[in-house]
Order: sequence, then structure tokens, then C-alpha cells
Amino acid sequence: MQAVVLAGGLGTRLRGRIGDLPKSLANIG
Repeated sequence: MQAVVLAGGLGTRLRGRIGDLPKSLANIG
């Protein structure tokens, strides 16, 4: 069960980073 929770946490972190990428790219552009 802990593995599933950890996997979910990593998924949310990855989604957050991917969501921030467009913002950082827009700032650089």
C-alpha cells in the first residue's frame, strides 16, 4: 500500500513540474 501512495505522490509532483514548464518557457521566451 505504501508503494502505491509513494507512486501517487511522485505522479502529482511530475504533473506539477510539467505544468510549470510552460510558465518557465514563457518567461525565457
